[in-house]
Amino acid sequence: MTTPEAFFNSTPIIMVNGEERGDVSDALGSMVVNQVLRGSAHAELSFSNWGTPEGGQEPDFLFADILPGAEIDIQMGQPEPVVIFSGEVTAIEEEYGEGAPLLTLLLQDKLHRLARKRQNRVYEEQSPDDVIQALAGDLGLSTDVQVSGIVDSWHQINESDLAFMLRICDRFDISPRISDGSLRARSEESDSAPVELSAQDNAIQVRLTADLNHQPKSSISQGYNLATGEAVDHSSDSMTPAPSATSAADTLSDLSWEGEETIPQPFARSVAEAEAYAKAHFRRQARRFIQGDIICQGDAALRSGREVELSGVSPRLSGRYQVAHCTHRFDRRSGFETHIKVNRSDWSPA
Repeated sequence: MTTPEAFFNSTPIIMVNGEERGDVSDALGSMVVNQVLRGSAHAELSFSNWGTPEGGQEPDFLFADILPGAEIDIQMGQPEPVVIFSGEVTAIEEEYGEGAPLLTLLLQDKLHRLARKRQNRVYEEQSPDDVIQALAGDLGLSTDVQVSGIVDSWHQINESDLAFMLRICDRFDISPRISDGSLRARSEESDSAPVELSAQDNAIQVRLTADLNHQPKSSISQGYNLATGEAVDHSSDSMTPAPSATSAADTLSDLSWEGEETIPQPFARSVAEAEAYAKAHFRRQARRFIQGDIICQGDAALRSGREVELSGVSPRLSGRYQVAHCTHRFDRRSGFETHIKVNRSDWSPA
């Protein structure tokens, strides 16, 4: 007889420095894993820190061997566990006074290392791809980088390497993050197997807002090319690929509302930059036309950057959404839940 999926063990599997630690998993009281679309993912694990150590005779504090810098992998899901977080211990917290001593490990993925170095540098005659590759060199990770091939000089002014990377990528609407053990810095792609969620089934709570505030009909980037002495500008009013239903720009046109937006920053230094910045800004705003929050039964397959196919809501809001932020939560009382923030660039109002 096949075991119903609802009865699978939902307790996280904790790996410490490459070793599965059943004692750590057994003592786990709660877990929060935040998988971000942009930047460094982080997690929090809380344990009861009192018991009889393996091979010991008397009760004592546990887990004294887990120190800052320890590598932690968290796996969830059955029958094939999925790694939902991989990172390092960056802080340790102990609490006393209400029951057994409580130990909390605060974790971040390896991108946190780029935030530890603040410096001033100029990358002359390089592309953003070259810059990101150079910044990632010390992480010991493989890279999947495709930001832009525009060659120019890029100035890092009293910024951490992480802040500089995020600033450069923001210009092109790129969200750098660690994904499957690799530094990913490239445009988002369509999910070949979106996770199916239903407001009548596995989605416990759903809240969606179609908001025309801050939605442009077109985005204009302006600047000046010092080498040629010419002003540069570019206007963008579409996404690639185009939304399949009614976009925010379409809705603004139907309402005869104004919507031309000039981008004050970043300042374009060439026609190529003006075009890239205008397209990036329009795309970033357009895909946030519909935003929302969904709480669903715990699903280890969900993570930032993936897509969900949402049903059980009104026809104008049903369809495919990008996961912009994913939080996996576990505790002994309520079990495993996944909270996601989603966005979408179109709807079907008629």
